[in-house]
Amino acid sequence: MTKEEKRLLLRQAVKLTTLGAKVERERNRLKMLVERGVPYSAPEMLETLERFIQADAEWKRLEAEHLALQERFKRR
Repeated sequence: MTKEEKRLLLRQAVKLTTLGAKVERERNRLKMLVERGVPYSAPEMLETLERFIQADAEWKRLEAEHLALQERFKRR
């Protein structure tokens, strides 16, 4: 694995960590809204859910890319 490949994987790992924290923050916000009894159809709930879905999708996309690159770099 080249130095540039290692740097790319490291940058992705840092971004995954940051995104993971964002996903958990949004998950906790959803949990708090549910515990407060906020209706699922309330604008606040829908906005929070949308932020969670977007962050989670981005994390999953980047994780898949990261794992694929790791595998590709190992085969060399």
